[in-house]
Amino acid sequence: MTNALRTYLAYGSNLDAAQMRRRCPSARLIAPVELTGYRLAFAGYSRRWDGGVATLVRDPKRSVPALLYELEEDDERRLDGFEGCPGAYTKRTRRVLGRGRGGRSAFFYVQPARKTTRPALEYLLVIARAYREHGFDIRPLVRAANGAKS
Repeated sequence: MTNALRTYLAYGSNLDAAQMRRRCPSARLIAPVELTGYRLAFAGYSRRWDGGVATLVRDPKRSVPALLYELEEDDERRLDGFEGCPGAYTKRTRRVLGRGRGGRSAFFYVQPARKTTRPALEYLLVIARAYREHGFDIRPLVRAANGAKS
């Protein structure tokens, strides 16, 4: 039986390379991308992080920096478990554009409509470090952490 490869779009704490290696040993970083038509928000509650966690909200005027990973189906199933999918998160698939590269279809997780919630500082710092590491603009992350819609 073959273990097909899938393309995953990470935008929250899974931007952290060490966390992705622990969760998905087969994961291979493909490229940084922008997911258009969405903005970053924090909602729900994570016991692990003791605060709100990243999600995406449709917004035609915005985009979210993210990373594309290629991973095996077994790791996708493990990731579903870490993300609480189905349940806490649902899975979506969209075509995303790489920086200077053509597009590709990728799956990602979003929370069902929930009230925004402040993230824990530790969680926010994990994401902020990854933003800096990949050269992403930190301002949208700060706005999302403060509950801003723009």
